[in-house]
Amino acid sequence: MTAKVTKEPRIDAEITTVEMVFRLIPLLVLLGTGAMGAIVVLNNITAPGANMSFVEHIMTMDTTKIDKGTQWRAIRSPILHRIAFVTILILEVAVTVLSLVGSYYLAANLGAPVEAWEAAKLFGYLGFMAALVVWFLVIQVVGAEWFVSWQSESWNAIRDSTRINLITLAGIILLRLA
Repeated sequence: MTAKVTKEPRIDAEITTVEMVFRLIPLLVLLGTGAMGAIVVLNNITAPGANMSFVEHIMTMDTTKIDKGTQWRAIRSPILHRIAFVTILILEVAVTVLSLVGSYYLAANLGAPVEAWEAAKLFGYLGFMAALVVWFLVIQVVGAEWFVSWQSESWNAIRDSTRINLITLAGIILLRLA
């Protein structure tokens, strides 16, 4: 039997103030993830040059140590750079939409009984999962490790993606516990 997610706010007399506050914390992290995603998408649409350059430098590996053991991985095709950029942009849109929809369902079910609250978490988990796809799998696994951008002083996003990944993981844990 599955619990029904409600769109109208409901209050369960059994939900304590502390539980309500504890439900708010992952909601705020998820809402922040959606807001950050929206800003990233806006930046990539209105000023694509900065992040497009990032993708080009990482994929061409032109600022990493020249090592025949890794340089064979370099991709110098401008078409493939654009495909990668658009793919990342689509994934960032997914982060934004899933996180904002998840925030809506969590907010609508903030005071709901446990079954409805648990069912309302689905889009939140999907939003956090999409964030891990972008900032862990794409940026850290592919960018930093496959294209060894960790060697570049100017074209790596390890510090920023690590920060985002830690917040995302904290959000997942807090959502699970709430």
